[in-house]
Amino acid sequence: MREGQFRSTYDAVIIAVARNGERLRKKIGDIILQPGDTLLLEASPRFLKRQKTNRDFYLVSEVKGAKPPRHDLAWIACTILVAMVLAATLELVPMVAAALVAAAAMVATGCIGPNEARKSIEWETLLLIAASFGLAQAIEKTGLDELLAQSTIGAAGDRPHLVLAAIYFVTMLFTETMSNNAAAVLIFPIAWQTATDLGLNPMPFIMAITVAASCGFASPLGYQTNLMVYGPGGYKFSDYLRFGGPLNLIVMAITIILAPLIWPF
Repeated sequence: MREGQFRSTYDAVIIAVARNGERLRKKIGDIILQPGDTLLLEASPRFLKRQKTNRDFYLVSEVKGAKPPRHDLAWIACTILVAMVLAATLELVPMVAAALVAAAAMVATGCIGPNEARKSIEWETLLLIAASFGLAQAIEKTGLDELLAQSTIGAAGDRPHLVLAAIYFVTMLFTETMSNNAAAVLIFPIAWQTATDLGLNPMPFIMAITVAASCGFASPLGYQTNLMVYGPGGYKFSDYLRFGGPLNLIVMAITIILAPLIWPF
């Protein structure tokens, strides 16, 4: 393949080669083409018209829905991305405004077409984010969050390690359904009062809240980035619980062990 100079001859790049219905697992440059081989090519839109009647190919057809990357516009896309990150990092504009301007610039410069941009919006994810905000508000407004927190922590009695575990668990539970800031603000006064009543150092409880509020691994509602990959990645709710649940428990166990050692009761 390398000696045949396929790329310069046909102005196309070979992505993969199949023979007798099976893909050849070799380096593309080392493959010797044989009659009947099927080639997957990355080429310009003009390739189809130019090579359709070429006797070098038995059949030339387009892969529906597949479009080659626009390498000629890559530098523009990178420039827009860097500008967006700098604008948000330097706090020149809010993050949302920077992202909206960057998205508009991508469309205006032709990096992505209007139809592609519209189709790329994950409406299910946006609805899920909106629903998670409503769920969090309902839990707070009804007082369910405070009731669950107080009853769970109260069930631990006056044993410091059990109380610490209960505070961590409740914070972790709430951060899966509401924002991490809301979960920390909710549990902090309860944890502080509990530590004061038991005559304990509040620092291990504060650190447990800090860690637990940042560990929303078991639910797509736990953090915005979880929801961002939920739709495009084709994940299910159970995937987060299956992989994030054990990770939550591992971090919980490590925190409960280390927090009292670093900040004694």
